[in-house]
Amino acid sequence: MISAPKGALAQLVAYAVGGGLMTALHAATYWILAQLMGIEPYFANTIGAILSGCAGFLLHSKWTFADGKAAMGLGQAALRYAIVSLAIFALNSFWVWLFVKQLEGSVELSIVPMVFVTPWLGFVLNRYWAFRRR
Repeated sequence: MISAPKGALAQLVAYAVGGGLMTALHAATYWILAQLMGIEPYFANTIGAILSGCAGFLLHSKWTFADGKAAMGLGQAALRYAIVSLAIFALNSFWVWLFVKQLEGSVELSIVPMVFVTPWLGFVLNRYWAFRRR
């Protein structure tokens, strides 16, 4: 098993890999459901957020930010992660509202900030709050 990264740079790299996979899972789920299957974009975004959020907690609590989870306990880390995930979900829902609903753009256009903007918020909130070391 790969050991948990310790410093900020190591965690950023780990988050880029693991968080990148979770972002890809969310974006792919959202795109497939909204674009290919014609499901309402808000609902498709919600399903993508639930899938990537659950998988992300497993990944980040066991690897990316494992030290912080151990320092505060699994229950508190899970609660904080859920709150961070809701903030990330709200930001991604904003992208859907802005690009798909208001600007009448494509689902693909709303994925761009989901991939290049939202993950930065997720890293900062997860590292410095959800999985913060005491």
